[in-house]
Amino acid sequence: MKQALTLSLASLLSVAALPANAQNYRVAHFTPQTSTTAHFDQKFAQLVTDATGGKTTFEFFWGGALGSGAEIVHLLTGGAIKIGGSAPVYYPSELPISGLTNSLPTLFDDVETAMRVQRRLTTGNPLFLKEASSIGIYPLVQHGLSASHLMCTKPVSTVTDLSGLRVRTYGYFLPAAMSAIGMTPINMGTTEMYEGLERGMIDCVAVSYGTASSYKIAEVAKYWSDINLGALSGPVLYASQTTYFNDWDDTMRAIVNEASSKVFEEEISYLSTFDEEALEKAHEAGVELIHFTEQAKVNEMIPNMLDLWEERQVSTGMPADVAAEVVSAVRAELGK
Repeated sequence: MKQALTLSLASLLSVAALPANAQNYRVAHFTPQTSTTAHFDQKFAQLVTDATGGKTTFEFFWGGALGSGAEIVHLLTGGAIKIGGSAPVYYPSELPISGLTNSLPTLFDDVETAMRVQRRLTTGNPLFLKEASSIGIYPLVQHGLSASHLMCTKPVSTVTDLSGLRVRTYGYFLPAAMSAIGMTPINMGTTEMYEGLERGMIDCVAVSYGTASSYKIAEVAKYWSDINLGALSGPVLYASQTTYFNDWDDTMRAIVNEASSKVFEEEISYLSTFDEEALEKAHEAGVELIHFTEQAKVNEMIPNMLDLWEERQVSTGMPADVAAEVVSAVRAELGK
């Protein structure tokens, strides 16, 4: 398979010369190297390196070594770095539109839907494109987050069990959803989850089984619930607009785009089985999977997320017609 991918990319070079100058890109990345996002960003980088005959290489700095998740986009827009991986949800002021698919719990039933909707909107919808362009970034590789569940330090199987438990959240919308079902949201970064559980700062995290496995959550939270909080689109590997449109020629952009499409499809396929494998590893580590018996009740308690997003954006200054158009575009994608 890898040989076929490499040949496909290499075929692009038959119509134009390789990029003239060698370039090594320092990539600021907010996840640890063990994450699924990191795995596919590295595959993307290797495909590009192979297709350019080794002229373009990438040096990754993992786990916020060159900037935290909330700093990387600012570093891109300020010109300090040319490529960086972060999550749109960390930038509610700069990326409220792009962050929609990355922030609304219960919106998507499965990760493939979330990823494909995000990719179509961020590469084809004028409002999404304008937002990214306005701050000088371009999405290279887009990822997904499988359905979130709860990993806790105590068993939870009913809404009553959730009452008052401190749960790690981020942004605005996940806290709103967790509050609606009686939990106490505490915003913290992804890399802080393990320590938060270990030190008793939080009782639960709301992530996918695969993400929990990547961050070794089984070591500090032994009770994993099958409550379903919906899938999301995921982090994004960005380039600065200057890099994508000015530094790279048509040949290089074609190589990058082809590599991005390949890893996008591979990630969708991978995520379809990743959670099952993560659960097996968790079980081996002593985790107990707890069946949540009141899923329907939870679904009723959580507010309509698209309505809440629209209300939130208008209240913070987004023109009402723009917010309504974004929501309409998402509903059209979902057929709702």
